[in-house]
Amino acid sequence: MQNGAENCVYKEIFVIGAGAMAEAFIRGMTERKVLNPEKIHVVNRSRAERTELLSALYGVTIETSFEPAAETDLVVVAVKPADVATALAAVQPFLHGQPVLSVAAGVTLNYLSEQISGCSPVVRTMPNIPVAVLAGSTAVSFSDGLSEEQRQGIVFLLGQLGEVVEIPEDMMGAATALSGSGPGFVSYFLEAMENAAVSLGFSPEMARKLLLQTVVGTAKTLGEWGLSPAELRQRVTSPGGTTHAGVSVMNEKDLGSTVLEALRAAAARSAEMGQQYAAMKK
Repeated sequence: MQNGAENCVYKEIFVIGAGAMAEAFIRGMTERKVLNPEKIHVVNRSRAERTELLSALYGVTIETSFEPAAETDLVVVAVKPADVATALAAVQPFLHGQPVLSVAAGVTLNYLSEQISGCSPVVRTMPNIPVAVLAGSTAVSFSDGLSEEQRQGIVFLLGQLGEVVEIPEDMMGAATALSGSGPGFVSYFLEAMENAAVSLGFSPEMARKLLLQTVVGTAKTLGEWGLSPAELRQRVTSPGGTTHAGVSVMNEKDLGSTVLEALRAAAARSAEMGQQYAAMKK
């Protein structure tokens, strides 16, 4: 992960929204020192206490109108999907070709571009909740019209929040299922593990402590050793051993098929959401 203001092609940014994703973006930019906090302009149409908190925590500039967007070179739309059209309508008069980046799930590049009459290139991203602690993953797709420098600049900014993977837009639904919904799926599995551990005699606190470190340690081992999950599983699974006994039960219950069905359901829902937002425009 790179950092340093000298690596940032974007010097002034306009953020629409003040929720969790907006804060994650702001935290990444300020903690990694890739942007002067005063050059991050934030507008939010409701919940003034949120913008005040962001100003107090990170030193960003709070705006009461969309007009200052005209003086920035990147607009970040960090609002709920249902609010994207309203946000884009408000900022469109102040767009002059600077990229518009959206974090809204299910909202397509075509929809984004139509809402601003194609006056700026658009960027669609799918960050997951761990970006809030700068340890997330973000899938990104670009429309036409961005220079290579602009594209790499956006990848650099998103990289301050964790890992970034550029994908074709037709993979965005799958990315939403895998990394966007992934923390929920992992947490659901851990919830089941914690409950099972309690039934074996652990306190919830003790079980959670062991589980969290197991997850963190496993992820770190996979990364540092360069192994696939299958390879690490095979290394810790001795024939007739404890891991083998547990994995055998999961195989009997067809865990793999259940996970596949869950990802397919999440990806299908992402596609449905995109269609719903497109229909709202008509």
